[in-house]
Amino acid sequence: MNHIWQKITGYFLRGLITLLPLIVTIWLLYTMFNFIYVFLDSFLGNFITLMLGRPIPGLGFILTLLLIFLVGYFATYIIGAQLFKLGEELLFRVPIVKSIYSAVKQINEVLFLQKNAEEYRRACMVEYPRKGIYSIGFISSDAASEIEAKANEKMINVFIPTTPTPATGFLVVVPAREVILLDMKIEEALKYVVSGGVLKPVGVPDKTPPKKEH
Repeated sequence: MNHIWQKITGYFLRGLITLLPLIVTIWLLYTMFNFIYVFLDSFLGNFITLMLGRPIPGLGFILTLLLIFLVGYFATYIIGAQLFKLGEELLFRVPIVKSIYSAVKQINEVLFLQKNAEEYRRACMVEYPRKGIYSIGFISSDAASEIEAKANEKMINVFIPTTPTPATGFLVVVPAREVILLDMKIEEALKYVVSGGVLKPVGVPDKTPPKKEH
């Protein structure tokens, strides 16, 4: 009886291990799609409900995607770019909106738009939340000059993403000498974080000595 039970357990574990990547992938895709769908659908869905007097499921999602596409299309050309520039100038005149929009715009430019800031988009490893435990992070920029002056050394801003939603996370300010740069690409590091360590980067030597930024 024990022998049969061991075989059943072995087959089950083998099946679980075999299906685990597929299960994790489906779960992550479902979670991300559900979050994106609900967010985008409610973005214009509430306005549609107010205008028509009744909700139409999915219409807000479709219209939001269309709006994003049109914004990208018009922003590509001179006239559209000038209109967006004019809109930004108007936003910068509103006190509270100015602070929020300016901060988000700077973060967006550092993470996605700057072409000459590859160094500040590198994956790295820092000892966090305590010595001996490492977290995967992404270098965003040098720390504020006041922070470096108070710490009396070069400091680096590192964004630590959370699993399985790397869009959220937190900022840690780490001494540059303690930031260990990784050879893996950002896409590979994101997969590693999102999958909880299941999807390991390929093509990167396992025994490469850690590099520290000085």
